[in-house]
Amino acid sequence: IKNLGVTHIHLLPSYDYGSVDESRLDVPQFNWGYDPVNFNVPEGSYSTDPFNGAVRVAEMKQMVKGLHDNGISVIMDVVYNHVYDAGAFCFNKIVPAYFSRTSGSGAYSNGSGCGNDTASERSMVSKYIVDSVLYWAEEYHIDGFRWDLVGLIDYETINAVMAAVHEVNPNIIFYGEGWDMCTWTSKEGYKDKMTIQGNADKVNSEAGVFA
Repeated sequence: IKNLGVTHIHLLPSYDYGSVDESRLDVPQFNWGYDPVNFNVPEGSYSTDPFNGAVRVAEMKQMVKGLHDNGISVIMDVVYNHVYDAGAFCFNKIVPAYFSRTSGSGAYSNGSGCGNDTASERSMVSKYIVDSVLYWAEEYHIDGFRWDLVGLIDYETINAVMAAVHEVNPNIIFYGEGWDMCTWTSKEGYKDKMTIQGNADKVNSEAGVFA
């Protein structure tokens, strides 16, 4: 990779995701990783010992450092717009349906096409997203973040993420899919605050590109 002159590597989602059985790594399995379970935990199927959390963390940090030592920056694909199973998601068990958007009848919004949409407009959900991205930037020294379906996340949260992360490293880059998705929100007119192409002027343009 280094000999090809590559300067940045974009990793598919590398946090813990749901569709690979980590207890059966002897069986061929594959998933793109767009089914989040634990946003702040490295995916176990990429480690030599999925059942030892310290191994997951150490090996991912070693991987990032190895790339950095060879002059290659690491971009991490992040999928905060939905979770693998909204009903089983830990935060929704603590406060039912708080993390995920629902309609008046209680059905989950499905602009993502994955069964649920993250309610980033709620204060503690927004804070969690900011803290989560900041964690990856500080602990793993990730150099950039590619946002899957960022059009389902509000631009106030995105701007807060970029402001917090750039306090750690002003050179961290952001880019994402600013598509206008069909999602429900609990606030009147709140859909107008999504990070879509039409709201590009509301996003800190010096910090990221959402097109």
